[in-house]
Amino acid sequence: MADFECRRCKRPVRVNRSHYDVFEQMHYVCFHYEFEHDAFSDGDPDEDCGVPGCPSAPAIRQEERLATTVRALLDDWSDGPPANWDNHSIPDYLAALLSRLENANGHYASRGTPIQWNSWEVIQELLRAATVGE
Repeated sequence: MADFECRRCKRPVRVNRSHYDVFEQMHYVCFHYEFEHDAFSDGDPDEDCGVPGCPSAPAIRQEERLATTVRALLDDWSDGPPANWDNHSIPDYLAALLSRLENANGHYASRGTPIQWNSWEVIQELLRAATVGE
């Protein structure tokens, strides 16, 4: 197995090895702080920059975003089954959600993005994704 070393911190890259080149041969966190974080947070690494997956984001913000997503999904049903959903019953929706959960790696790979490190964001994305057929 070839060594994957982060070009920023020089430590081994293990978790996101499949996205080593996407993250310019860095850990996701190193990539984020190198290219994304400063553009949104005036350079303070401890400040939540607002970019989804920001390692500095407090967990409460992620919980609130997930709650907002669930409220929006519930609002979609305020006048009956939503026309823009493929799954119009709870069993169909839950079956689609289960499929998305079991195939999360494929879901992200088909979009060309790595799996989010933050489980709150993964749940939020998969809840939305289960509204449509695969």
